[in-house]
Amino acid sequence: MTNDALEAELHRLESALARRDPALLDGTATTLSDLIADDFLEFGASGRSWTAADVRQTLTTEPARDVPMEDFAVSRLAAGVALVTYRSRDPRHARRSSIWVRRRGRWLMVFHQGTLTD
Repeated sequence: MTNDALEAELHRLESALARRDPALLDGTATTLSDLIADDFLEFGASGRSWTAADVRQTLTTEPARDVPMEDFAVSRLAAGVALVTYRSRDPRHARRSSIWVRRRGRWLMVFHQGTLTD
């Protein structure tokens, strides 16, 4: 996969999760919850830690939302492992990072962190 194709794919998947919009999945997963790895961990902007079960529950109960993403970038960490970074405004400003791994032919998020900024 080229760097441009990888960035486009992970931007689409990250956007689907951030916006809670399953219409962005385009056949790579059945539900948004399918994008979350079983060993997922998040350190939220609130300071709270979230597990895969916590995030999957949130994805099924909270409505879609608009999350502007700025300065989106993807770095390959290893074969089948990528770091995504961006800034969001939803309405709080935060720097965000996610680690995605390719397992059984599809991308899964294993880690996410949000840090509030001014």
